[in-house]
Amino acid sequence: MSARDNEAIVREAHEAFNARDLDRAVAYAAEDLEWTVVASGETFHGPEGYRRYMQNWIDAFSDAGTEITAVHAGDGFAVVEFTGRGTHDGTLKSPAGDVPATGRVSENAFCEVVQIEDGKISRARTYLDLATMMAQLGLMPAPEGAAG
Repeated sequence: MSARDNEAIVREAHEAFNARDLDRAVAYAAEDLEWTVVASGETFHGPEGYRRYMQNWIDAFSDAGTEITAVHAGDGFAVVEFTGRGTHDGTLKSPAGDVPATGRVSENAFCEVVQIEDGKISRARTYLDLATMMAQLGLMPAPEGAAG
């Protein structure tokens, strides 16, 4: 697949998330997908794991949305930089324990490194500044030098 095709796949997956059309997003997941959130160490497997990953964000931030700021794509990969925003009005599930709703808004920079094979996402790693997000939610002091 071309760089343009790979860029289109990740953009479409983000558009589907924003539209809450998880079936459309999951259609881009390979059966053996491994999606890892580096900050938490959690890995989601296969299309249903990808659905659970997205649903966890929606359950915790019902108005969650992403705004892509850059896509860098090539043969077999895409790197997506985006801003994730939402109001923490539901339970945020994490391996460290569930975080009850705070009612606060979170806005953070994210980066996804995505491997694409035969038009499907086969591996992905999501990077985010979890310390800044937790500070925005009032769960810990703001990191020194943090903008948000």
